[in-house]
Amino acid sequence: MNDGTANLSLSGVGMVYDVPNGEPVEALDDVSFNLEQGRLLTLLGPSGCGKTTLLNILAGFLAPTSGIVKLGGSLIKGPSQDRGMVFQQGALFEWLKVSDNISFGPRMNRQRSATTKRMVDELLDTVGLSGFGDKRVYELSGGMQQRVALARCLANDPKIILMDEPLGALDALTREKMQGLVLELWQNTGKTVVLVTHSVEEALYLGDQLFIMAPRPGRIERAYELPFAEIGLSTSPRELKASPEFIEKREEVLSLIWQMEEQIMGHEDRR
Repeated sequence: MNDGTANLSLSGVGMVYDVPNGEPVEALDDVSFNLEQGRLLTLLGPSGCGKTTLLNILAGFLAPTSGIVKLGGSLIKGPSQDRGMVFQQGALFEWLKVSDNISFGPRMNRQRSATTKRMVDELLDTVGLSGFGDKRVYELSGGMQQRVALARCLANDPKIILMDEPLGALDALTREKMQGLVLELWQNTGKTVVLVTHSVEEALYLGDQLFIMAPRPGRIERAYELPFAEIGLSTSPRELKASPEFIEKREEVLSLIWQMEEQIMGHEDRR
């Protein structure tokens, strides 16, 4: 049931960076959308289209130079535990145990130790790391570290999870396994998720909604409602990604991205 507490609303959001001894750079222009609670939105587009800038605004790391951003009807004015962030690199405390990384937020909030330990054990099981709580982060593979990062994010029980290329540094096999984990977490937690990726295949596979962003200034060029995330919950990724429907949509989106890239190159060549 959608109670609206994690509905995300953007109206006329723009971002201009002031560059010392240079002209201002308009990174985003008039970005507006409403994202209902429980949706999994993927953001895709060529380099320089403002995907990460937009994600940082949603996280509260940046304040937009124009427009309004609300979560559950409340203005986003800065970072908050109601928004969890997962980065491309886990941004973990590598010298600490896995369990101490996951419990960091609750411990800072002075949550009872017994409650925290129970929660950590449950999250380790959720992300497939049961038995690894006493390992140091530096002892884990890249894929396992990203599982820890997901668990640490979930430990704060955010309303919305923001993911910036969370699987981009992983090898192909590990990446596909982690894509399946993201879908499982989305289904089992009911969290709203916004995920930035450079992979067309990943954007189509994970997003039940997809925004393709055009660059300079960044804006939403096209929006898709997609069935593949729901299908992926009960179908193997190889089977789904080989289906005619998936291939057709992948080629359509690839063509659009390529057109944008060619326009960018043509614009730069004319300078």
